[in-house]
Amino acid sequence: MTKKKRSLEIGDTVKETVSTKGKKRIGEIIAILSDDVGDPTMECIEIDPKTLEQIETASSQLKRFKTKRSKLKHYTPRKNLFKKQTFDVGKYVSYKIGSTIKYGRIIGYLNQEEGLYPHSYDAGEHNGKDLLECVEINPKPGLHRLLDSDGEPKKFVANPKKCKIVKVIDKDSNGNETTKMYLDIPENNP
Repeated sequence: MTKKKRSLEIGDTVKETVSTKGKKRIGEIIAILSDDVGDPTMECIEIDPKTLEQIETASSQLKRFKTKRSKLKHYTPRKNLFKKQTFDVGKYVSYKIGSTIKYGRIIGYLNQEEGLYPHSYDAGEHNGKDLLECVEINPKPGLHRLLDSDGEPKKFVANPKKCKIVKVIDKDSNGNETTKMYLDIPENNP
C-alpha cells in the first residue's frame, strides 16, 4: 500500500527536495502555475528556516523562486516547534508551593548554595540549576505587580523544577493588540 502525497496549496510552507546552488530553499507558496497538469510550477516567497520570516532582496523586494511540484515537500520547522522553553529574565512563570500557586516575572537568578548572584545572572541565561528570583504578579488582566505593606514589589525565590513558563496574551480574539495583558493559564498548570 503506497502512501498518498498530501497536495500542496497556496499558503503552505515547503522545502525543496533537490538542492539549488548547494542549499535547499524553504518558502511559502504564493501561486500555482497551470503550465503542466501533472507537475505544475510553484511560485514561492523564500523564508528564513530559523526565523520563518520572509527574506528580502537588497532592493527591499521579497525574494521569490519557482520550482516544479515534484521538487517540493511540506516543511514543518520541528526545531522551532519543539524548542525547549528556557527561564530567561523577563519571562512569566507559575510556581507551585504545596497547594498554592504564585505567578511572577523572572528578574534574576540566585545560586542554590549561597544565595548569591551566580555566573548565569551575568550571562543572562539560566543554567538549569540556579534558583529563579521573581517579582510576584496578579494573574488577572493587567498583570500588575503585588506590593508588600511598605509599597515595595513582593519578590519570591522559586525552584525551577517546580516552575512552568506561562504564556502572556496581549491580543484579543480578533488578533488586535490590547493594552490589558493577561496570562494564558493551562488547566493542568503545575
